[in-house]
Amino acid sequence: MRPARADLTAARHCIAGRLVAEELTPVQRELVVSVLHARGYPDARIAAVTRMSSYTTGRIRLRLGLTPHRPAAAGC
Repeated sequence: MRPARADLTAARHCIAGRLVAEELTPVQRELVVSVLHARGYPDARIAAVTRMSSYTTGRIRLRLGLTPHRPAAAGC
């Protein structure tokens, strides 16, 4: 099932920093996490972009069946 246009728009606004995750529905938060995860973002970076906790980010990622990305090592 494809996400509704309003869900995609809200997810884009959150990724761009115009909305915080608390303003989104659960479906919209899942979209945000899946898009940023697909870009290779680790949970902590997704949490920073969306302004939600890394715990919540991890729970959503697990619910979606996505494996965690490891943060890049400094200096590499």
